[in-house]
Amino acid sequence: MKILIVNYRYFISGGPEKYMFNITKKFEEEGHEVIPFSIRSNKNLETKYDKYFVNPIGNKDSVYYDDVKKTPKTILQMLSRSIYSFEVKKAIKEIIKDVNPDIVYIIHFVNKLSPSVIKGAKEMNKPVVLRLSDYFLLCPKFDFLYDGKICEDCLAKGYKSCIKKKCVKGSMFASLIRVFSMKIHNLIKIYDKLDAIVSPTQYLKSKLEKNGFSKPEIYNIPTFTNKKIEAEKIEVGSYGLYFGRITPEKGVEYIIKAYEKLGERYTLKIVGDDTTEEAQRLKEYIKDKKISNIEFLGFKLGEELEQIISKSRFVLVPSIWYENLPNTILESFAYGKPVIATQIGSLTETIEDGKNGFLFELGNIDQIVENILKMDDEELVLKLGKNNLMAIEEKYSVEKHYSKLIELFNENVKKADIRKE
Repeated sequence: MKILIVNYRYFISGGPEKYMFNITKKFEEEGHEVIPFSIRSNKNLETKYDKYFVNPIGNKDSVYYDDVKKTPKTILQMLSRSIYSFEVKKAIKEIIKDVNPDIVYIIHFVNKLSPSVIKGAKEMNKPVVLRLSDYFLLCPKFDFLYDGKICEDCLAKGYKSCIKKKCVKGSMFASLIRVFSMKIHNLIKIYDKLDAIVSPTQYLKSKLEKNGFSKPEIYNIPTFTNKKIEAEKIEVGSYGLYFGRITPEKGVEYIIKAYEKLGERYTLKIVGDDTTEEAQRLKEYIKDKKISNIEFLGFKLGEELEQIISKSRFVLVPSIWYENLPNTILESFAYGKPVIATQIGSLTETIEDGKNGFLFELGNIDQIVENILKMDDEELVLKLGKNNLMAIEEKYSVEKHYSKLIELFNENVKKADIRKE
C-alpha cells in the first residue's frame, strides 16, 4: 500500500512528529511505501519528496509563531494557512497525481497547512484519515486552558469567549483569526469529508461525540511505544523523574512544591528544555527557596534520556490539562516505571490508581507527597512497573496499533474503490 503522510513538520519537534516517524518505520517494515507531505524547513530530514513541500510562513528557519516576522506578506500567509490555502491544495493534488497513493493519513496541519489538504485529497478521490493529537476541533487554543485553569466556555457559550479572553497567544487578532477559521471550517463542513478520525484516547473520542462530531466515525486507536524491557531488567532507582516540555500546562510547579515539602531525602530530576520562560521562573523559585533536592538536567534525547528514565524510581506527570496519551507515559511504561499523574482527562484512563501508578487531585500538593512516599516500598514499585510492561503488551504495542490502523486503512481503500466503480 502507498500511504501519503501529511504533517506540518518533517523533523522531530514534539509528540506528533515522534509518532509520524515511528509509524512510518513500522509501515515500511511491513512492506508499505510511505510518502511525506510537509512544509519546507532547514530542519527537515532529507527526502526526495521535498520538491512537493510547500513554502513556510516566513522563512525556512521559522518554526513557531513567535519566530515569524510579522509583515503584510506573512500576515496574509497566516490568514490563508489558518482558514484555507489554495496553494497547499494545489501542492497536495500535485503529489497525489504523481505518486498515486492509496490513502492519505493526516497527522497535523492546523495553522500551517490548513484543512485544504483534506479537500485537495478528496478532489483526487483518495480516502483521508485524520489522527488527532489535541483538542483543536473543539477548542481554539487546543488545550481547554485559560489563565492556568480548565475552561470550556467555548463549548458552553460559543467562540466569542475566546475572542473576549484573547486565548490564542494572548492576542485579540490571533484569537479572532482562529475563531473565524473554525467557523468557516464548520460552515463548509470540511471535516465531514474525512473518511475516519483516529483518536489516541477514549476521552477525546467521547468529548468529540458529545459535542456534535457524529461524522465521520471516530476510532480509538491508542498511541504505541516500540520499546519494552524485560521484567527482570527493571531498575528501581533512587529519584523521581519529570521529562517533557517545561511549560505552564505541564504543571511542573506542583511537583517542585511537593519536593520542597519532602526535603533532602527525596530527589527530583527534571529533563526538558530549561530555557523556556516557565523553566526560568521555576529555577528562580528553587533558588529563592534554597531548595537543593531538585535538579534540572536540560533537554536530552536518545540513549542519554533512556538511561535517565531506566535509572529513575518513578515518573511524574502533573499536567493541568486533559492531555491525550502523552509519549512520556508510554516511554515510562516501557521501562517498567510507575507513573504518578493528575486525576484529569485522558490521564485517568491510562493510569489506574494503585495498579500501574497513582493519581492525585489537580494541584493537590499534599496528595502528590503522599503518593511519592508510597514509592518507598520497593516491592510495590516493582509490582506497578511490571503491570506497566503488561499494559504495553496488551494495549500499547506497535503491533496492536499497526494492526488496527492498517485494518482501518484497508476498509477505507476498499470503500474508495467501490465508489470509483
